[in-house]
Amino acid sequence: MRGRRRRAALSTCATLVTMVALTALLGGFATVQERGDAAAFHGREVIKIVSTKPGPMHAKVTAKGAFKATGHFVRRKASLVFPKGKLVVRRHLTTSSVSPPNLRTCFFREHQAGTFRVTYATGKYKRLRYNGQFTTSLTGHLKKSGHDQCSSKIAKYRAVTTETGTIR
Repeated sequence: MRGRRRRAALSTCATLVTMVALTALLGGFATVQERGDAAAFHGREVIKIVSTKPGPMHAKVTAKGAFKATGHFVRRKASLVFPKGKLVVRRHLTTSSVSPPNLRTCFFREHQAGTFRVTYATGKYKRLRYNGQFTTSLTGHLKKSGHDQCSSKIAKYRAVTTETGTIR
């Protein structure tokens, strides 16, 4: 009888050790940030996207507030890519104003504003809930093609998008 109890106790102990090891390996005992749970982030966040070239080139992104990070913006997928994760953003445009090129200086400007929200997040930012307001200011110069004439080629370009919101 004693041998059976000892084997049962050893078996139970081995099972318990295995369960604890698997739980620890799968992240069950990890802290909130180690698990990638966005609950660790809350408060005001400002994300700034700066592009100095039109087209598919990735714009520089900086985030300050509830978390700090630098990365780049992928326009095709509306993704903010940081070293420890990615945020996919959906924007809703509410206002837009365009100043066509001044024919003497070839300077042009556009301003947009609206709301945004994160629809998907990965890595360290998984399950992040973030929304708020955005503004985009685009300025540039076209190349001159003659007296009081501008070509369609861009000589200078700068677009700055600022997303300000609250992480919940």
